[in-house]
Amino acid sequence: MTTPRLQGKLALVTGVTSGIGAATVRALLGEGMRVVGIGRDAARLDAAARGFGGAFRPLLADLASSEARWRALNELQAFAEEPVSLLVNNAAECVYESPLEVPAERMARLFEINVTAALDLIQGVARRMQAGSQIINLSSVVARHLPAAKFAPYAASKAALDCLSEGLRLELHPRGIRVSSVSPGLVDTPIYDKVQGFERARQKIREQVPTWLTPEDVASAIVWVASRPAHLVVSELSLLPSAQAR
Repeated sequence: MTTPRLQGKLALVTGVTSGIGAATVRALLGEGMRVVGIGRDAARLDAAARGFGGAFRPLLADLASSEARWRALNELQAFAEEPVSLLVNNAAECVYESPLEVPAERMARLFEINVTAALDLIQGVARRMQAGSQIINLSSVVARHLPAAKFAPYAASKAALDCLSEGLRLELHPRGIRVSSVSPGLVDTPIYDKVQGFERARQKIREQVPTWLTPEDVASAIVWVASRPAHLVVSELSLLPSAQAR
């Protein structure tokens, strides 16, 4: 059963070739939305597009590049006559490294993708958004509850995104545009496969928390947040596996 608030509307989702992004696209398509999905790997994006079907349109862009971000926004405006009704900033990178050792350029890239790219996309689509539209930023529980020092670089980027989300919520409220932050705990997603030095810690965490959230769990929460009545905004939502203490 589709949600009338979402059916037929246009969504923009980042990081759509795997994990939470792919699950979110499938969930939104299931709600009758049309989805534009951003990915940076052309082959994987094409493969994902074939699986998503005709209501999905791929948009190739490396969100680490400011030029690529604005090129993607211009391309979006060129082929999509209607404004975006739902923006889901999901794409992110993760670093597991001591704040005393993380290279400055690595930290800068982390903020470029996790914070600046999200803000660029928001600035690009918000000016055309209509009342009733929604922006959802994917954060993390580590932004509030830091489990270890090596999570600090990633947590700092997500804490910055949280602060921007709250400011945007206040600024866009008079226009009837809602802004929400969704903060998952441990999610079984391929992002961890790319994090150098995390495998041993990952094994230990698995011993303490055997069952993690699935990408579909998070996608379901995103749909729930986006489909609330117009008078209600979910400013923050945290999701945890039942065995995760914080």
